[in-house]
Amino acid sequence: MRVVHCVGFYFPESTGGTEVYVRDLTKALLSHAVDGAIIAATNGAADRYQWQGFDVIRYRPDAINALADSAGGRHPGITAFQEILSETKPDLFHLHSWTTGAGLDHLRQATELGIPSVVTVHVPAALCMRGTMLLDGTWPCDGRIDDKRCARCFALHRGLPRPAAWLVSRFPKWDLHGGEISRILPRASALLSIRASAGHKARKLHAMAALSKRIVAPSQWVRAALAANAIPLHKIVVSAQAASETFSWRAASRQKRDDGREVVIGFLGRLVVEKGPDLIIRAMAHVSKNLPVRLRLAGAGGEPTYERRIRRLAARDPRIELVGLVEHEQVSRFLESIDVLAVPSRYMETGPLVVQEAQALGIPVMGANLGGIAERVRDGVDGWLLPLDDARAWAEAIEEAVNDRDKLARLSQNMHRNRTVDDVASEMASLYRNVLAESAVSGGERPSA
Repeated sequence: MRVVHCVGFYFPESTGGTEVYVRDLTKALLSHAVDGAIIAATNGAADRYQWQGFDVIRYRPDAINALADSAGGRHPGITAFQEILSETKPDLFHLHSWTTGAGLDHLRQATELGIPSVVTVHVPAALCMRGTMLLDGTWPCDGRIDDKRCARCFALHRGLPRPAAWLVSRFPKWDLHGGEISRILPRASALLSIRASAGHKARKLHAMAALSKRIVAPSQWVRAALAANAIPLHKIVVSAQAASETFSWRAASRQKRDDGREVVIGFLGRLVVEKGPDLIIRAMAHVSKNLPVRLRLAGAGGEPTYERRIRRLAARDPRIELVGLVEHEQVSRFLESIDVLAVPSRYMETGPLVVQEAQALGIPVMGANLGGIAERVRDGVDGWLLPLDDARAWAEAIEEAVNDRDKLARLSQNMHRNRTVDDVASEMASLYRNVLAESAVSGGERPSA
């Protein structure tokens, strides 16, 4: 069996959780007689190369609109993206992104070629206009797309005061995108079209369900949110991520009690608002200066203003160290240099993968009590689940980690690796075979969406 994995970004320029998941899954599938190739969007020049033994084809975002330039007219009437799919000869198309570069249009074009498809929802963007799944930015949302509720929530996200946000959510479902008003007053046009945009997101979600044979949910909350939008339950499969084997053979260093050593709290992720590094820095401001504790932040940001803010905040406290970007090959080494991993996310994570990586090494996690973090961290057993955006609560947890070395050691010892990448690959291989068997029985009929 041959599967093509489609992503919006990929190595070497992008090393996020989705890219790591696709890389590890593609490798692990080989032992299940599933070969693979990766096709990924790029803002640079179209390219082809090998990455860790697998073919990678990078295509431009306009590949779904440009007609294929096939010598001799071998594939008349198809797009450049479809030509890439045809060349790779997949039995199945697996979409791992929900972006302009790899999203619904790409799924649709794979279906037009008669290729059965599977989609994994790695991020909340398919369900949420904010992209965070936090209703009004303050508490977890059930994920049900409602044009009025979503319009009000998104208007608040865009900075409107509550009365104005409520008013916008009561406007008719105007769709001013692409019109003269949109060209002259783009911001006003976007606000006036919010209800229509919410409706469009719901239609795209249902189109995804119609075009794909299965939708993979990495967390239970994703399954619940899809179900809340009337996505057929028989199409939803829950399959959690897992840390790669690199972490399993390094897991011997479980923490033992050590009263004299400085406790290191670590953050590993993008320096962006949604990941919440500023929260853990603000928490440190409430931690007694007499305690032997250090905060080590690893990552880089895509938001220069926010990253400068992080640097300013960190510069005020000599206990805080910024170590910059850590390539994924060095993640295990970074994690082994800390005692506790802080994951203060301000959005509903579907993983995150770094939690499983830390747990595989016996490193307790302090995480925001929401989404995939709450599904993976057992409060008081192998980590702390803490209130969203509450710096004082996080400070209290940090002080506890420093003062109660018995608990810190106990949390580390309570870690049990109960899932591997091979478990994920086994589930995906079985899913692929079921999808192909169903497609064979149905005669390869193409759904409309």
